[in-house]
Amino acid sequence: MTTATAKIAATAVAAVALAASPGMVATGLAAARTSDGTTVVDSSTIASSTEGQTDQTDQTGQPTWARHHGYGYGHGYGYGGYAHGSDGYGQSSGQGTGSSDLSQAADGSTISGTEVASMKGVVMVDTVLPDGRGAGTGMILTADGEVLTNYHVVEGSTSITVTDTTTGRKYSASVVGHDAAHDVAVLRLSGASGLSTVTVDRSPAQVGQSVVAVGQGGGQGSIYRVTGSVTALDQSITAQDETSVGSGEQLTGLIRTTADVVPGYSGGPLMDTSGRVIGIDTAATSSGDIDGYAVPISQALAIADQITAGVRSEDVHVGARAALGVQVTDVTAGGYGGSRGATGMPSGAAVADVVAGGAAAAAGITAGSTITAVDGDTVTSGTDLSEDLSDEYPGTRVTVTWTDPSGTTRSTSVTLGTSTVA
Repeated sequence: MTTATAKIAATAVAAVALAASPGMVATGLAAARTSDGTTVVDSSTIASSTEGQTDQTDQTGQPTWARHHGYGYGHGYGYGGYAHGSDGYGQSSGQGTGSSDLSQAADGSTISGTEVASMKGVVMVDTVLPDGRGAGTGMILTADGEVLTNYHVVEGSTSITVTDTTTGRKYSASVVGHDAAHDVAVLRLSGASGLSTVTVDRSPAQVGQSVVAVGQGGGQGSIYRVTGSVTALDQSITAQDETSVGSGEQLTGLIRTTADVVPGYSGGPLMDTSGRVIGIDTAATSSGDIDGYAVPISQALAIADQITAGVRSEDVHVGARAALGVQVTDVTAGGYGGSRGATGMPSGAAVADVVAGGAAAAAGITAGSTITAVDGDTVTSGTDLSEDLSDEYPGTRVTVTWTDPSGTTRSTSVTLGTSTVA
């Protein structure tokens, strides 16, 4: 496996990375830490052009790279959802090494070597981002196209393509809802029917249990599997995109295994040796003896049921996200990011551009302004703005405070629009 430098809580660590097509560079995926300080990374993949990149956000106020989150996976472990300008990394190889405890796929087809030609109910999830692309895995829950995956696999995407590995058919997909706190998302495939679904086992995993992790290893359009065993339950990690700096996101109740998962496995099934799904592949340590981390399937399905029932909560967001309609960069007092020479401006989210017809434009916010608060909560960076808006819904009214280019502080109520990204 290829390694690259990553940042976890502002500390350099090793992280898995993946090379991409010419003219693109791969991000390392989500970096994270366990409660004892062990670093982990997510198992999704992203690539992005490095030309003209700055720490901007799209019109949702969500970072298009260097996630708030990461994630993505992204992201942020991606949370590797967002790409970031970085050095090109060598191509990852040797996906899915290890002996097989599962001689046949769940549908009875033979697994040849480490590559699985098809796997019942397993899908490949490929995304387009504002400044890159991503790849991960998912699981079909219903015959009419309900798919379970990690949120960081699709977060920030402008389009999603899902490939059913059983039939090879491709579908466009939309996000029904998500739970960023538990890294779970439900997708809906357009025009799907009669699909093969995964078989799940909601029983708690057992320490010492043999497992098989399945995913789009390397994000290269093929499904792979690696074997291992469960080494611990109810694990907690702090997950963060390797390219961002911040406190990261807490994931709890995870299954830890020795399965050597790599970029691209995010959202894929962790199965027992009978082919029943017991978890969702989500993260892995970045160096040394690899430990994989998975969300227990019982926890993920409970969230999925809530999403499909349309029940919103503090963690569960159903439907589209809200958009303020700005592109922003971080700004420190006295200048944009300490480098653009503007003086006298407060810390906050500096508005680089305003989307025509969007909520910010209607409120009179212009490029060159600095957003300093939302509903009275201080905004000190683009990340803060992203987090303040992440739980809001289209049509919600919020009070935005900003300093315009002349240095005048303004405040007004804004009706949020609909985001164009997941």
